[in-house]
Amino acid sequence: MRDSKLNSDQRLSLIIETQREIFAAGDELHAAMQMVAERSQAILGADGAMVNLIQGDMLHTRGVSGTAVGAFDARRPISGSVARFAISSRQSILIEDCLTDPRIDQVMRAKLDDQSLVCVPLFRGAEVIGTLNVMSQSVDQPLTEDDRETLEMISVVLSAAVSRASEIEAREAQASAISRFRTLFDGASIGILRLNREGVTAEVNPELALILGVEPEQISGVQFSEFILGEGREKFETRFDDLLTGERKAFQLELSCQHGSGGGEVWVLLRAVLESGADQDQDSVVAMIENITTRKRAESELIRQSEINEHQALHDPLTGLPNRALFSERIGHAILQAKRNKTQLAVALIDLDRFKEVNDSLGHTAGDELLISVGERMGAALRESDTVARLGGDEFGLLLPELAGPHDTLPVLERLHAALELPIHVQSLPIGIEASIGIALYPEHGEDAQTLIQRADVAMYDAKRDGCSYMFYDDDAHDYDVTSLTLVAELRRAIAEHELVLHYQPKAALASGLVTSVEALVRWVHPKRGIVFPDSFIPIAQETSLIGPLTLYVIEEALQQARAWHREGLEMSIAVNLSTRNLLDRGFPNQVAELLSRWEVDASWLELEVTESAMLANPTRAKAVLGELSELGIRLSIDDFGTGYSSLAYLRQLPVDEIKIDRSFVIGMGVEAGDAVIVRSTVDLGRNLGLNVVAEGVETIETWELLRDLGCNTAQGYYLGRPMPAEQMSVWLRARPALPPDAEPKPA
Repeated sequence: MRDSKLNSDQRLSLIIETQREIFAAGDELHAAMQMVAERSQAILGADGAMVNLIQGDMLHTRGVSGTAVGAFDARRPISGSVARFAISSRQSILIEDCLTDPRIDQVMRAKLDDQSLVCVPLFRGAEVIGTLNVMSQSVDQPLTEDDRETLEMISVVLSAAVSRASEIEAREAQASAISRFRTLFDGASIGILRLNREGVTAEVNPELALILGVEPEQISGVQFSEFILGEGREKFETRFDDLLTGERKAFQLELSCQHGSGGGEVWVLLRAVLESGADQDQDSVVAMIENITTRKRAESELIRQSEINEHQALHDPLTGLPNRALFSERIGHAILQAKRNKTQLAVALIDLDRFKEVNDSLGHTAGDELLISVGERMGAALRESDTVARLGGDEFGLLLPELAGPHDTLPVLERLHAALELPIHVQSLPIGIEASIGIALYPEHGEDAQTLIQRADVAMYDAKRDGCSYMFYDDDAHDYDVTSLTLVAELRRAIAEHELVLHYQPKAALASGLVTSVEALVRWVHPKRGIVFPDSFIPIAQETSLIGPLTLYVIEEALQQARAWHREGLEMSIAVNLSTRNLLDRGFPNQVAELLSRWEVDASWLELEVTESAMLANPTRAKAVLGELSELGIRLSIDDFGTGYSSLAYLRQLPVDEIKIDRSFVIGMGVEAGDAVIVRSTVDLGRNLGLNVVAEGVETIETWELLRDLGCNTAQGYYLGRPMPAEQMSVWLRARPALPPDAEPKPA
């Protein structure tokens, strides 16, 4: 297979270089022949080449390359070689199809697998002294007339070297070659330049003048370095001197040069070699110059785009502020600096209150304008050394480095409060902004970026819950051990890698025993710890921002299972538990709606359970979030009812469909009169409000029947069934009778 063919300019460049190197080799005839063989193969893009010298009636192979390497130093009769035709005719020959040409020795051809061949005679004066052969194995790209003519030029170079004994003939051959080179020199599409030892231009071809945008006369006789711009001039002059002193044999530089007289710029690739003269004063430097302006501009654009991509990867596209990745990186750098300087730093997380109302009432464009303005105001309120970042949604982060203590944060917090207190005008409307800020300090609350962000997040939700503008992280209120902190990082990975699985516990109608729904309970299949139950990681998730993605993960898994069961004919809903943070997140209903749409699941197949304590953390926001979920068609249930001390008036305002009696009352109702009264009152309350009442913790037939007699609607507990994986639940549902074992239907 032939390599890609060089163009005429590239061939000329290599031939000139070959001539120079052969001249520099002096009387080293073998080196000259080997060099010509290698260069001939390279220039023609062929597969092999050989130089043969005539010795009597034999050919002696003295230079080899490529597929001809095995023929080195071989001797064979001229009469049996294809070279005899070139020798006898004194002309080069081109054989385009070696397989069918009768001049070819097929035994020799089979060894080399030649498909085409050029053979050129070598002369010493008028005497043929050998041949230069080049072979190609390519069927699709045989050697051509252009290749033959090129090889004739190379043969002139080699012939001159071989015939050094006859100085006149060698000089005439060399002059003839130079004359032919001159024609190509003047018509070359690359710039060619010859400089004397002072760096003054002695010779220049028209193409170089065109590249530099001047006339040839404007280059000749002047220092070429005057055309070079910037620091490239000093580099060129240094390497030029290295050539003259012998420290370098050649050099290559990419240079910015002046183009024309109008201040333009052109980029060139300059390759320079030293050409030795008869004495040192006649030495010159020959340079090949290629216009690479287009490539350099493309490279510059790629660099610019790379810088843009890097900026985008580390900055929020809306506000231009650092994003979470860059924020974490800067915290890491600030921690190192604080360690060196023995100072402190603060990490703060800021969440805008009621931001969703702006989006809902004025649209997302207005919301974006508001976020941009908030970012600008916060940036203006900070010190030059501080960082404000947008972490996502309406959440921002602050890094306050080089603090003497917590008191140093107060002036910044006061400036922030003053900046956000003033209304922001969006679409000509003054919008009031309130924010909840949580602060964690290094090293008091953590010694790495992840811990500080997580604890600032906890403090921010504490501030939101308590209605404060800001709160510092409280170690006593949030007691983490090393294992818990490790679980935070591992839980984030577990969500991403789907290590969390759902088990399902059935809920059945007390009157008929029919299973009406199941509750989804998450389990963590840890690669090292085995099964991790929710009591070990749910509290940690609730104290961090992980509870949001964890809840959405569980809902999405439950929706997929609900769709699968409905397709199997098992028509029932699945209940998922919500946390306090879910009820504080005004974007949560939209996220749930997106999941319902993605999995094409009817909203009535999903139940969401919230505790009384979660609703009471922020009643106004909880009511708004529950209202939006209810409007989607999702059934809502109050879990652990009776433990949160919510008022009846508040309960009547909520769009709930169900209340669940806490298991502690249900388990004790058979032995504690007070528990029995609470259960009976709750059942009556639910009936009066038109709510379904579910009793949790039903573990015996006696409790089942007692609840049924009280008029309770639904039971859940170990008596009915323990939590089980989806596959086991499917089998269980198909195998069980309508009523649990030993239960009797309620009399009509």
